Amino acid sequence: MNEQSPQKGRITVIGIGEDGYDGLAPVARTILENAKVIFGGTRHIGMLPGANTATQNKWITPFDANLALIEECLDQNPVVLASGDPMYYGVGNTLIKYFGPDPIYAIPAPSSISLAASRLGWPLADCDVITLHGRAPEIIRSHLRPHGKLIALSADGTTPALVAVMLCEAGYDQSRMSVCERLGGANERITTQTAQTWQATATSMPNVKSIDPLNLIMIDLHAGPNARPLPKGPGLPDDAFIHDGMITKSEIRAQTLSSLAPFDGGVLWDIGAGCGSVSIEWMRMGGIAVAIERDADRCAMIGKNAIRLGTPSLHIEQNTIEDALAFADRLPKPDAIFIGGGITNDGLLQQCWAQLGPHGRLVANTVTLEGEEKLLRFYNEMGGTLSRLSVSRLVPRGNFKGWSSLAPVTHYVGVKA
Repeated sequence: MNEQSPQKGRITVIGIGEDGYDGLAPVARTILENAKVIFGGTRHIGMLPGANTATQNKWITPFDANLALIEECLDQNPVVLASGDPMYYGVGNTLIKYFGPDPIYAIPAPSSISLAASRLGWPLADCDVITLHGRAPEIIRSHLRPHGKLIALSADGTTPALVAVMLCEAGYDQSRMSVCERLGGANERITTQTAQTWQATATSMPNVKSIDPLNLIMIDLHAGPNARPLPKGPGLPDDAFIHDGMITKSEIRAQTLSSLAPFDGGVLWDIGAGCGSVSIEWMRMGGIAVAIERDADRCAMIGKNAIRLGTPSLHIEQNTIEDALAFADRLPKPDAIFIGGGITNDGLLQQCWAQLGPHGRLVANTVTLEGEEKLLRFYNEMGGTLSRLSVSRLVPRGNFKGWSSLAPVTHYVGVKA
């Protein structure tokens, strides 16, 4: 991140809607009239009046190259044009990550999300909002729930059909999809159909109606008889995952996730990830995760599970624990670390503890006496809590049913001061 003080120039980010220049507030029009340098997309630059005398720069590819060009113009107080609300899944967030918040001054217009909610009468506070622009569309799978309302910003005109296919595959085929195009302008259009109809139309007559690239999808979710609604977590059923037996069982996983204390944007390192169940559940609850696993087949399973369960951005680190930690600087700094495998490695607990900042959490599970001995020594040295978790499940035994006990798990939790 480049640190910039306001004295070196202010970057004004102006949101502009489909109603164009005339829809801008007077203060925004005044800034544009006096601007020396303006950056924006081709569509937004084209909305400027012909009398505008500023140097007009259209975005170039890759987008990061534009940031350096803006930086060169800081002494001229550059203006950036953006869609709707620049701070809601917009370019304003990108600028702040690069320049820091001090130089950025945003003037928002109504976002397409706000316009769509007002058109359909949806209370925004009751909706999940995601963007599929520049992201794997499978993230939608982690937001599927009975009776939910989901707003998805599309990547382009093909997104609605792709979303319809995924909804139908998940048993949400009767969900109502309202595709909203070019909201706020003269060419505004809203089309509502079930996911099943959207899918059938796209399959049988792919060219019957083109969808404008500037669209978003309002999805009124309905779980049909073939749907399998899953909680955000913790403790998804074991059979929700592809695994080879190396999985933290559902009951133990629920306690493990509770001990890890997930939060939005929190970073987890899942060491000895197995099938990725812990890191995937962490991500379904809003976090970011790195799954560290040396076995190639298990890494492939983690990837499949991440796609199936709506966390396609899970970072899979195929590596030994030793090598992963040796190059830990290239990984995002962890807020929590879970050790599910390799706990007997000499110094592993101490190395992981050193990686954590204040309030960081170290959670470790083991079923072996050797692993328990490591945890007991670490507990005596560093404190925390040490417990033994036992679970019994009712299983068929011939014509009857009986209790079968899972291997007891020694469970360590440490929180760094």
